[in-house]
Amino acid sequence: MSDISRRKFLQIAGGAALGTLTAQMWLGQLKPAQAVGKSVSRTTGSFRRAIPSVCLQCPANCSILGFLEDGILRKIEGNPLDPNSHGKLCAKGLAGINHAYSPDRLLFPIKRVGARGEGKWKRITWPEAINELENRLQAIRNQGKPEEFHFIAGLLEGVSGLTGRFLQAYGTPSVTAEMDLYQSNKKAAQQVTWGVDTEIPNVANSRFILNFGANPYEFHPMFIPLAQRLKQAQLKGAKLVTFDPRLSFTAAQSNIWLQPNPGTDAVVALAMANVIMKQGLANSEFLDRWTNYSSEKLARHLEQYTPQSAEIISGIPAIEIVDLAVELASSNSSIVIAGDGVSQHSNGVQNERAIALLNAVIGNIDSPGGVCLPRRYEIMQPEPQPPKLTFKDSFLNLTGNINPDPKVSLLLTYMANPVYSSPVPNEITQSLKDERRVPYFVAMDTYLTETAMLADMVLPAATYLESYNLQSPPAYDLVPFINLMQPVIPLQGESLSGGELFLELGKRMGGDVAKYFAFSSVEDYWKTIAGTFPGLIKDGGWDALKAKGVWSDWGATPVFYSYKKQGFNTPSGKYEIYSQTLEKQQLAALPAYTPLPSAPGKEFQLITFQFNTHTYGRTAPCMWLSEITHTNPVWINKGTAGSLGIHNGDQVRLTSAAGVIVVKAMVTESVKPGVLAIGSCVGHWGSGRIAQGKAYESENPNTKLLWWEEHGNGVHPHHIIPWSKDPIAGGQGWKDTLVSISKV
Repeated sequence: MSDISRRKFLQIAGGAALGTLTAQMWLGQLKPAQAVGKSVSRTTGSFRRAIPSVCLQCPANCSILGFLEDGILRKIEGNPLDPNSHGKLCAKGLAGINHAYSPDRLLFPIKRVGARGEGKWKRITWPEAINELENRLQAIRNQGKPEEFHFIAGLLEGVSGLTGRFLQAYGTPSVTAEMDLYQSNKKAAQQVTWGVDTEIPNVANSRFILNFGANPYEFHPMFIPLAQRLKQAQLKGAKLVTFDPRLSFTAAQSNIWLQPNPGTDAVVALAMANVIMKQGLANSEFLDRWTNYSSEKLARHLEQYTPQSAEIISGIPAIEIVDLAVELASSNSSIVIAGDGVSQHSNGVQNERAIALLNAVIGNIDSPGGVCLPRRYEIMQPEPQPPKLTFKDSFLNLTGNINPDPKVSLLLTYMANPVYSSPVPNEITQSLKDERRVPYFVAMDTYLTETAMLADMVLPAATYLESYNLQSPPAYDLVPFINLMQPVIPLQGESLSGGELFLELGKRMGGDVAKYFAFSSVEDYWKTIAGTFPGLIKDGGWDALKAKGVWSDWGATPVFYSYKKQGFNTPSGKYEIYSQTLEKQQLAALPAYTPLPSAPGKEFQLITFQFNTHTYGRTAPCMWLSEITHTNPVWINKGTAGSLGIHNGDQVRLTSAAGVIVVKAMVTESVKPGVLAIGSCVGHWGSGRIAQGKAYESENPNTKLLWWEEHGNGVHPHHIIPWSKDPIAGGQGWKDTLVSISKV
């Protein structure tokens, strides 16, 4: 159903992100008068209809164009009006068409007729399904126990829009998002430091880029926007230095690649800060005026972190630490960036805070080429607004990890797959099978996922290509904008979007809930919100936004050093090196290095990573992507493998405190000795037959041509990853697992 042949897609998609980042790419800001984009039918020569929308194949939310011919989606491209992506799109975005027309999609409501997880279902109608859900929600609320309704949002959906509006109006605080497992450590560290939960690296204007554990050329929450600007900086001569135990795509594109021991980034950053302070290279004006900790006190705190002690802990030579620290502080427009390799540890918050401290020491905060505060519009809820609630974690309770006896009367997951996305999936599976712990479970999803297979009732969810949303991603050119997700194709089968479900439930709940849902449709709701932006109204309003997909104050230019006018959104109003928030919680107020736990007999530290062609487990049902990436051998250093008698392609057994998996070995020089690395996007046992690597007959002839069926669909490493939480934010330590390895 696409103009792109499978062979051509395979040629371009494996390096799609990098392939777009050539010296010829244009990175100027587009004006609204420019054409949205064109595509011509290869059979008729006529122009296809283009509908702007937003991609939801990763968290970056790039604007897209869906091209229709005879009412069928034939092609997806990037929208050139998007200020972040500039019309570029990665392989995952191109393959969104696979979601729209997948033969594996769930297209009508079903209800179990056997035991949970037995796989016996009957088809039901939407009226039956929504009546069942409404009755249970009414009963819980009538008992005055709204907190017993637990909700889990998917990795990419979150709890915004009509979803969040319903949860607030209903009154349940028992809400969580799967993404918290991956990003909560980073967000918490950013929040306590300068009052926002994310940062914008203005790398396009940087000359020296020190990268701790980020991988923009392969996988990043803002993948294409950041990768483009990083490449732009490098093409202009910027130096890139990457710390990563694994030779990631980004490490391979760096001037220098250094391999620290996993989870020791903080001690390296703190030692660098110490060097800069001792050599008089720190930006004392910023430290003394705009932080809450004087340069004098900071220098004393940092004295314990010498380059020599950091070398012993991290494995990075002291001379490298000193030289890079001096170069960082001496260069114009230098910046320190950090990624999952820093924050996805049980000491992740402190690792991330150490990086933030290093940026403060050089003073390149909210400045050209520095680390900047995010610029985005606030998407306000229409009046009347439901009461504000603080959502609390309901997710880990299912494992008994926090509360051994959580009170759950009804669990609803929306596009969430916690059985697959969590550590030790068997624990989640057993919790969901236990009807005493979870009396009733409803899953709403596009596929019969590993989690939905355990539900009492499964509702067919629309894809993002059939749904509405309005959002303002953090602007990488530092001028805020909004983009509109709107249906590109009609709803497939009997599927519904989450917005449609919660709008209907809100109306049905009646009383003090229904008053917040006086909208004629989901489109009416978003149109009401769009009407709160005066600039958008001036430029044509809702109709113009639907036609172009993107709106911004196109004539605006970035304004740096915003904190000089309004300060920082922290208790002190300053950049908090000493966190008052953490001090009140009796946690370490100053950035510090905290060692990871060790385990006798477990010789190797296993780190996980994400492939450039997948987003966690969400994209495996896309045939084009699974054809590229469907297996995940474990990376082992060549010297280490030789000492163990392990050869490339051997089957090896990895054993941790949580369990055992058997996987193929990939012997390589591209991972640090003592460290093993494995991708964690494959190995499905649900989510449809494509995700499982199974060929089958369908109306799409390609489903019987899965040549990779004989190779298997990989191994899911979460089976051997135990819960390992950061004590400050509770984020999972995905890269902390200690294992032993042996040849099978």
